[in-house]
Amino acid sequence: MDKQQILVVDDDESITFSLKIFLGKAGYRVDTTASGLEAWNLIETKQYPLILSDISLPGMTGKEILKKVKTRGIDCELILFTGYGSVRDAVDCIKNGAYDYFIKPVDNDKLLMAIERALEHKALRDENRGLRKKLGKNYDKQIVFCSKTMEDLLNKAKIAAETGATILITGTSGTGKTRLAKYIHNHSKKRDQPFVEVSCGVLSENLLESELFGHKKGAFTGAVSDKKGKFEAAKDGTIFLDDINSASMGLQTKLLRVIEQKIFEPVGDTRTLETNARVIAATNHDLLELSEKKVFREDLFHRLNVISFGIPSLRERKEDIPVLIHHFMANSSDKYLKPIKMIDENVLVSLSEYSWPGNVRELENIIERAVIFSQNNEIKMSDIPEYIVSNKKTKEDEVLTKGSLKLSRVSAMFEKVHILRVLKMNHSNRNKTAESLGISRATLFNKMKKYDMLGNNEQKM
Repeated sequence: MDKQQILVVDDDESITFSLKIFLGKAGYRVDTTASGLEAWNLIETKQYPLILSDISLPGMTGKEILKKVKTRGIDCELILFTGYGSVRDAVDCIKNGAYDYFIKPVDNDKLLMAIERALEHKALRDENRGLRKKLGKNYDKQIVFCSKTMEDLLNKAKIAAETGATILITGTSGTGKTRLAKYIHNHSKKRDQPFVEVSCGVLSENLLESELFGHKKGAFTGAVSDKKGKFEAAKDGTIFLDDINSASMGLQTKLLRVIEQKIFEPVGDTRTLETNARVIAATNHDLLELSEKKVFREDLFHRLNVISFGIPSLRERKEDIPVLIHHFMANSSDKYLKPIKMIDENVLVSLSEYSWPGNVRELENIIERAVIFSQNNEIKMSDIPEYIVSNKKTKEDEVLTKGSLKLSRVSAMFEKVHILRVLKMNHSNRNKTAESLGISRATLFNKMKKYDMLGNNEQKM
């Protein structure tokens, strides 16, 4: 893979010459200039992912270049060079969006590492932006619901997203805590910055500390090279700490410091690094109860709990089950290239009456499994696990014929969603839709009228 193009700006020709040779050998394509104004002309005509610039320049300073880049919304990273007398200016530049700074004379090896990290940071941001663009109108639909409870929760989450406040998300396993964290990030001012996720429950204390803060080569057995931590990777974006209750007391102290002071040290390193990442934490435990038992710091709990959201379990919002089923059916149908047109009513009844201890995640897995095993484009009772079948409360003589849409024991919401999905599948052709549903065209018309799915002129017919 070709390396990217870098612009080097410095009025010392020996520096631009040596960096062009050094970075060229590292595989980068390098443009150089000695003037701030000439640099700006190049920035406006080319798309540089990274700019290396001295702060003191003729015509336009490095600080002015940074300000114009941020004001114009140009998507690139800046690393600045400075003399000892201008360190304060460099620190101000970091606060205003520069990625890093180096005091002259610059250590080329350390600079190369910073370049790689800066480009990784931009790549994460580009990936996040690309994902949102790909989602398009479905950007807000990654959390599927129809219940008033979830509507109220997401409305509050949107308001909270606009702030920089730390957020704590609670809920039992599988309710969608990670999805809510991404939803908040995607509606925040940091939406173009990285979203970095860390699962605190799967790593030991030492490995988790290294994962969060990074480490220096030789810091411990197996540390064969320097490693960048997740807080550094998140930088100006969002870091999501899942299963925060799993962090040890010692690590909790360091997390409290990074939340309050925005600084941390990599393991085995003497450097103090800064981060502007927003922290969102999640847990399926009662942190206040854990703090009373002295296994979770009370001050950290209060610092995380500035804004909190509790996601209700699926059995507490069963009206969401129908729309979730169709959402997961559509996703799995696309994934496995199996156009599912029918779902047996007894399947719907069984899924609606089941208690869902694994919540939304369990439902998603069940639907994916059903799509995989389905035959003739229909999901039947034989396609869902036996433990759900045995939970079914309907009697055998209540089983309806194939194609029936008389969902007497399933919410009307499911019927409406099902009709909409089959209409879409048949490109709004009502004859084909009625045939797929196993009903007459007149019955389809009446149901569409019932669910307010007709235009104004048709309603009067």
